Amino acid sequence: MYCGGASETMDHVIPFSDGGADDMSNLAPACHRCNRQKGDKTPAELYIGWDLRHRWSGNGTAQKSDFGGKSLRDMYLSVHEGVLGLLDDLDTVAAEIADPKRRSWFLRETPGNYPYDLGVDWYRACYAEKVAKAKAEGWPDMTPEWLRRSST
Repeated sequence: MYCGGASETMDHVIPFSDGGADDMSNLAPACHRCNRQKGDKTPAELYIGWDLRHRWSGNGTAQKSDFGGKSLRDMYLSVHEGVLGLLDDLDTVAAEIADPKRRSWFLRETPGNYPYDLGVDWYRACYAEKVAKAKAEGWPDMTPEWLRRSST
């Protein structure tokens, strides 16, 4: 979610330690590194910290420019659009995670026991085509016909 790398954990978007819910609506996939770095920060705090750490030389003050011609204040204001984009992405991912059709498809079409010994890369490669097709089809109901008949 945060760096574009492989998702290996689920992160509490609003930190659990700050009262964030421990349910699907407050979870986002993240790699171990990003999840550790985020810690008890919000996604906005994480993004702003990363951006300013990479762009600001540490010279100057909050109001006066550094050698690159930007003050800390200028840089903070310029990162605003990036934070809004991240929050939009989080909304999209949260909607995908919460989608009952998507969850039902994954429960029916992927193994109940995750193949940890084979690794995340193997799992993704194995199911990539199947997941892409199901997503394009709107996560079709994969409940066997006999089970659908018995529940009506």
